Amino acid sequence: MFKKWLLTLLLIGVFATPTLAQDATRIASPIQRLLPQVTTVTLVQNGDSFELVITGTLPDGCDLTNTIHTEQIGTTWFIDIYRELPFNTVCPAILKSYEERLDAAWLIAQPADAPLINVIVINGAIFGIDYPNDAPPSISTLWVRGNLLYDTLSTRITPEGMVEITLVGNLNDGCHVPVYRAVPDWQNEGFTTIEAYSALSIAFMCAQALVPYEVTFTTPLFTSIAVNGVGVPFNPAISSDVQTFTEQAVPVTSATAEWVEGVLPNLKITVSGTTDGCEFPIQIVPQTPMENTYLIKVVRVLPINTACIEIARTYKEELYFSPVLMSDLPLTLIIGDQVITVPAL
Repeated sequence: MFKKWLLTLLLIGVFATPTLAQDATRIASPIQRLLPQVTTVTLVQNGDSFELVITGTLPDGCDLTNTIHTEQIGTTWFIDIYRELPFNTVCPAILKSYEERLDAAWLIAQPADAPLINVIVINGAIFGIDYPNDAPPSISTLWVRGNLLYDTLSTRITPEGMVEITLVGNLNDGCHVPVYRAVPDWQNEGFTTIEAYSALSIAFMCAQALVPYEVTFTTPLFTSIAVNGVGVPFNPAISSDVQTFTEQAVPVTSATAEWVEGVLPNLKITVSGTTDGCEFPIQIVPQTPMENTYLIKVVRVLPINTACIEIARTYKEELYFSPVLMSDLPLTLIIGDQVITVPAL
């Protein structure tokens, strides 16, 4: 029943996550970052204080120290755990467990004027914080990722030389919690990706109703940007401090998918349909999968109030990508209003 409910969420287009923008220039790095698996997350009382205890498994026996980066944005506590090592490094083929402990006392004694932290994101995995009356807070695993659709995205250069980013849109109901941040690409100077989605507890019962939202956050200056893997035509040469964009879903008339030969399992996706006279690139962007199910975005991003020539023209676009296969079951793709089943390899 739970799996069926998650698939239903996918069918209404709620799953999204950052991937690489198709048109972004990528430069090979000699260093790779390895994100370990997260197995358990608990809040543990230690005397008068609290610690967040994270355990998991390292995929190899290399003797490397975990790097931990944390930041609080809005109502979310982001925790990134990773190891860095050069490519072609040979590591013992053994699994190792790890445990990390982070000070969490500030979660219990947050300032009255600060937003209450109710979501923790660890290496992309979502956890909620329950605050029961007269009891210590606890971690909930009953949270899933949702799509944070935006009507407009605005960038503004601040007097301090940062970029202020504002997303404006609507949530499906009052239970979805906006989760967002800007992440400068550590491999490519000048490229920034925005992670923007919502978090939802499946224990909540909410009536369907549009709830407006507006969130603002800052990041260092960049020359190119993507939102959940979708490239945005930001132009650093424009003298105006503010640039505003909107993402449009492109109608899909036909969609196919097939396995093709390659070093990794490669999937070829072909979409076609009819659009207008605007020449902004059509992007095909896979989102974070749920088991073997992928939502595939077919979109384009335009500066706000762009006037498009009212002509009908056909398009045909292809994408090759290597899906992360979570099981040997068939692969399910959701493209527009079409659901495509690809046989297992």
